[in-house]
Amino acid sequence: MDVRCIGILSNPYAGSGREKVLQLTKQAFDCLEPQVNEIYVGPGDMGEEVCKGKKVKVIGQNNTKTRIDTINTAKQMAENGVELFVIVAGDGTYNDALEGMKSVNTDVPIFGIAGGRFNVIFPKRVHDPFVSMRGDFKPFLLKDLEVEDVRGLITRINNKIVSYGFFWVNISNIIAHTDANGGLAMIDAAQYIDGKVVPITEIKPVATEDTRVVVQSKVLGEIELGRGADVFMPIVAHVVPELNQIMAGGFGAMAEALGFHGVAYCFPGAKFAFFPTPDTFPTTMRSVAFFAGDQVRFTNLRDNSVLCVDSSAITPVKSTDVLTVEVVLELGKKAVLKRS
Repeated sequence: MDVRCIGILSNPYAGSGREKVLQLTKQAFDCLEPQVNEIYVGPGDMGEEVCKGKKVKVIGQNNTKTRIDTINTAKQMAENGVELFVIVAGDGTYNDALEGMKSVNTDVPIFGIAGGRFNVIFPKRVHDPFVSMRGDFKPFLLKDLEVEDVRGLITRINNKIVSYGFFWVNISNIIAHTDANGGLAMIDAAQYIDGKVVPITEIKPVATEDTRVVVQSKVLGEIELGRGADVFMPIVAHVVPELNQIMAGGFGAMAEALGFHGVAYCFPGAKFAFFPTPDTFPTTMRSVAFFAGDQVRFTNLRDNSVLCVDSSAITPVKSTDVLTVEVVLELGKKAVLKRS
């Protein structure tokens, strides 16, 4: 890649912990600073704290301590002509950066340095939307990068795009949260949207007697996945090997072999808090596969259930909302080192 201006963003709240994230950010800056004319960095501990010099320009916001900071910072960098994002964070931060770019109709490639819980603890993931480097920092040359397309998921509420994702979308009231010491806890998703970390104390249903989840496909027609109050943990994922194995089991593997691009499933009447555990076995799961461009449509969800994307809480949902999810084969762009 011929790059003159890069943007560096870090998320000190990612699963690797603040010290590791800022260390990787500083190493990336030291490596890339001699190779470019200008470097945009996020304010405070989003980059500015460890990236200093004559080429540096601080752009963005860091006042809400929520995903809004990343979205608006990426948007402003894109508006100012950034040519490559270097992001030290987890999957959710990449999604938010993409949302910022998309809001100004641009796709800037992302070179991701793994800082999140899941892209660190699964070091051999085949599908890694934007992560191009894991573990210790390894110096590289920008001229050795090439760009690949990344597939993902678009979620709309009442026909308006509300989020982009690269693993899965689910309706839940619980998300997994990593604290400053690296501990994992299940917290209230709705509270977390407002920046509050509140441990979950009870399982809240997401469906009503009128809830309906259907796949609307140009090829397959309409297929009902679930109906009624026993719809639990409805998930939509696009088909990649890790998700087949971790999320949709043997059905996902079959869907991939048959050429489908996505799977949707739910656990009727389940009582577990987040995912099946031995004390809830056997667990019933309903699944359906679909193609890129098809829509998974949710109607009459319970008020204040939460749309979650790639383990990030995005927005509460109203019972009158129509929520749709579809797979897109070219959603973002990833910068990777050229393969020999």
